[in-house]
Amino acid sequence: MGANASWIGHDLPPIVRSGVEYFLLSHRGQLYLVPNACPHRGGPLKFGYINEKEQIVCPMHHNAYSIERLIARDTTLRLCVDPS
Repeated sequence: MGANASWIGHDLPPIVRSGVEYFLLSHRGQLYLVPNACPHRGGPLKFGYINEKEQIVCPMHHNAYSIERLIARDTTLRLCVDPS
């Protein structure tokens, strides 16, 4: 997998912050915590997949969501790495 490939942390335990469950997403060299609820019906996006259009496809109803739009939402957290 290339350095800028996108991937979902399927095998990682759930990350919960302020009562919201997140999953880890790597996209274009950045790490994000994205809410695990599909915008359509709340399905677990963590168990979806990334298609060739850089969309996350929900495993329940197969709705596809642009990664760029998901990471632009105010509920998505960008993780920063401390360079020290």
